[in-house]
Amino acid sequence: MKYKIGELSNLLNVSTNTVRRYEKAGYITSKRSENSNYRYYSEDNITKFMTVRLLRKYGFTHTEIASMKNSEMSSLISAYENRIEKMDEQISYLTSLRHRVKDDLLLMKKVDEFKEVCYIRDCVDLSYVIYQSGDKLLKESKRITTVQDYLYISPEVQRIYLIRKEDIENDNIILNVGWAIKSIHLERYKIEENEYTERYEKRRSLFSLVKLPVKTEDAGKSTNGQLKEILLDKSFKYIEENHFKIDGDVIGVVITNVIEENQEIQYILMCVPIVHR
Repeated sequence: MKYKIGELSNLLNVSTNTVRRYEKAGYITSKRSENSNYRYYSEDNITKFMTVRLLRKYGFTHTEIASMKNSEMSSLISAYENRIEKMDEQISYLTSLRHRVKDDLLLMKKVDEFKEVCYIRDCVDLSYVIYQSGDKLLKESKRITTVQDYLYISPEVQRIYLIRKEDIENDNIILNVGWAIKSIHLERYKIEENEYTERYEKRRSLFSLVKLPVKTEDAGKSTNGQLKEILLDKSFKYIEENHFKIDGDVIGVVITNVIEENQEIQYILMCVPIVHR
């Protein structure tokens, strides 16, 4: 059976340009009729064409496919093993990303439930890097590179606010802004810590949900009293009433931004390390 280029493109549901591109790449070949000068393709070309499409579906690049055309069995086995390894990495990444999306969804669904309550549990062990302290943007080259690594490599990166324990004790609230990832992801995604990264260790903590108007989010334009009232008052009241004390820096994990009563609001899950007095 012989096929003209139009017949082949219809059969395979691709454009004639795609057929020509595959022929130019050397995946398929055609023969011209001596009588009509039409270009014809054989059944073997269909098999080769579909094999390339299948390999592309597997995730092989055209460069890889071209190198596989005349490969021995051992080379093909090695290529498939490498592709499976990459697939496993992608599956792991997407699984972690799905976990993050699911966590966000759960928190959003429980916003109303958490609005008026505080609860105690262990916080997650985090590694984070700060890029803004108060109204000062921290611009060290290595810090910026680290911020980018955290932001783009880990699937479960979270925007955070950090308030130092000593600033709370001195009644001088400075809002530090950064990105955090779970510490267990450092090795998994080959992210290196350095002098600009810090650890937020797992410990017993008091959690509360707060709403920060986005206009107030700019730490350089917010007063010490505003930040303390919005971010910490609920936790401080619970701590005082239940005879706890603060046992470390306070971290706030940004959940989402929404519009409420024509105002943009940021929901933040505040985490305050505590111990009994």
